[in-house]
Amino acid sequence: MLKAASFRARPSTITALMGRNGSGKSTMLKIAVGLVRPDHGRVLWQGRFLPRPRLHEMARAGLFYSDQDAALTPHFTVRDHLAAFARVFDRSDDIDAVIERLNLTEFLDRRPKRLSGGERQRSSLALAALRSPRCLLMDEPFAGVAPIDRPLIARGLQDLRDRGCAVVVSGHDIEDVFAIADEVVWVTSGTTHDLGSPRQAGEHPQFRREYLGSRVPPTSHGEAGA
Repeated sequence: MLKAASFRARPSTITALMGRNGSGKSTMLKIAVGLVRPDHGRVLWQGRFLPRPRLHEMARAGLFYSDQDAALTPHFTVRDHLAAFARVFDRSDDIDAVIERLNLTEFLDRRPKRLSGGERQRSSLALAALRSPRCLLMDEPFAGVAPIDRPLIARGLQDLRDRGCAVVVSGHDIEDVFAIADEVVWVTSGTTHDLGSPRQAGEHPQFRREYLGSRVPPTSHGEAGA
């Protein structure tokens, strides 16, 4: 149960919500987009407090939310999804580059139920790339994903970050999440702790003792040699 928890989405930053299964990471994201209503608290979106956030309204203002089932509808192929997004957001000239960047060619004509978890996540990131959101909230992007998909998912998230998007991901895949994160938020015991960069998080005694254990995660993109 969440008691006093919060997170911030910052432009050009990947923020990682980390914690054990059941700690409330996914719930926090769902509260932020209005899919779960909290007993207390408010959502601040673009400088405005939202007592009852609504996903469709926030989406129109530049939010892209993807849960573990990915942001795909079951009745259309990946190609159909991409074409629709490109048409709506006037990005038809960018489709080929997005397909190549995320290596989608071999499954463009499949519907979501015929995709692996990693393929669904890559397809969701392709939609986000065409959407060019101001903020992306992505729940467990690396969960149940094959090793071949992981670097492509990481690249998609980093590309959005590098284009100015505020990216927030949840997860407990330590190596994958730490490799891309700029900031780490620890979700535990109903609350949150801002731990700073992955390097700082890895040096936090309590986080290391209670969550990381003996594992030594990699540093993120900007910390090598620090």
